[in-house]
Amino acid sequence: MNHRSAKKTPKSKVLKTALCLFSSKGYSKTKMAEIARKAGLSVGALYLRYKSKEELCLELIKDQTQDFIERTRNLPQKDPLKALQTYIELNLDYAFQKRRLLSLFFREHNLPFMHPLRKNFFRVQHEIIRKILNEGIRSGIFMPSNNKDCATMIFASIRGAVLLKLIFNIGDTKTMSKSLFNLIINGIGKDPK
Repeated sequence: MNHRSAKKTPKSKVLKTALCLFSSKGYSKTKMAEIARKAGLSVGALYLRYKSKEELCLELIKDQTQDFIERTRNLPQKDPLKALQTYIELNLDYAFQKRRLLSLFFREHNLPFMHPLRKNFFRVQHEIIRKILNEGIRSGIFMPSNNKDCATMIFASIRGAVLLKLIFNIGDTKTMSKSLFNLIINGIGKDPK
């Protein structure tokens, strides 16, 4: 294949191929030559697009997470209850739809180049939850609390539900998101009568 093959093969096909191989074989066992071959490119054409496997992996993760970030970014502007419920639903739905990506993300947790990406994702998502909580407190829907800790616990609960879904395929996303939302909003205590 020549350099023109790089222009003919869509970026999405290359990223989809890389995701499939990274999630099934692991990042370190996947070779650029294998990605190129399965995507219908020459190795040289693949290296024209991506200087390294690391660059390709980062591009893949950014490409796959951008939609989720955009869908959650404006949630704090909604009614706080609806925003929190939607946020939980989006997280669980996304985990189910993007299980290969999340499998890669969890499986390859020790790759140094992924740490800044993970840290930024956590920071952005944590801030979204804090804004939802702030709006809920401001409007009198939520009790005043330490928003930082509360946002961390909500985020951790959602991540736990995501892991259960990914690893053990427990529950359906709609029921899980509704149960988690009710647990967060109502707690587990019984109203004293």
